[in-house]
Amino acid sequence: MNLQHQVAAAPAATTPKRLDNVLLQAAPPAGARRLSTGPRSRGITLIELLVVLAIIAIVAGFAIPSFLGLVASTRVSSTVNAFVLDTRYARGEAMRRGKTVTICRSANPAANPPKCSSGNGAAVGGWREGWFVFTDEDSDGAFDGGTDTVVRVQEAFANAGNFLAVNNAGNPVNNRNHISYDANGRAVGLQSRWLVQAAGSLGTNNSYTRTLCMNIVGRVRVQVGEASCA
Repeated sequence: MNLQHQVAAAPAATTPKRLDNVLLQAAPPAGARRLSTGPRSRGITLIELLVVLAIIAIVAGFAIPSFLGLVASTRVSSTVNAFVLDTRYARGEAMRRGKTVTICRSANPAANPPKCSSGNGAAVGGWREGWFVFTDEDSDGAFDGGTDTVVRVQEAFANAGNFLAVNNAGNPVNNRNHISYDANGRAVGLQSRWLVQAAGSLGTNNSYTRTLCMNIVGRVRVQVGEASCA
């Protein structure tokens, strides 16, 4: 009986000792500094914030004008390309149909029936307001609802600058609101010059201006800046 009591008591006698060892190992030495095992968070200082803002301002100062110039150049190019393509189309249709085909400036080219604009167009940006191409049965340069047929429409260029027919001095003229091509593809009695400019403050920047020169056979030549058509 005494042997059994001794065997049973043995685990109870050793248990506190093991717990004491665990406690002694887990407790830090007196005066020891506890070290964090995770990353320490650190906020940004006012100086660092000001430096970042200054860098952003410098980058924006270079990027914004370049972006605005790219947008202006793209809009001018789109306007010029649309006009050149439609004059070529009108010329081709005249030769294909064997009759006069006219392209004219219009404040509402999609109207039914449409009407060609008059005057120099300076108040509305000239050809920027749009145009339409039609078969001109009586070759008078005006759309006649009973006989003429619209074959193409170009809506207004809302974000474009001025697109004016001008003389050699650069002044808007009143007699270039339509272009008529005869059955041979010639622009009848017409040699014209147009200036296409960017919108807004870049309108006076010659880098974004395009000069369109049309010769007597109806072909359009595009030049950079305000140039002579001679």
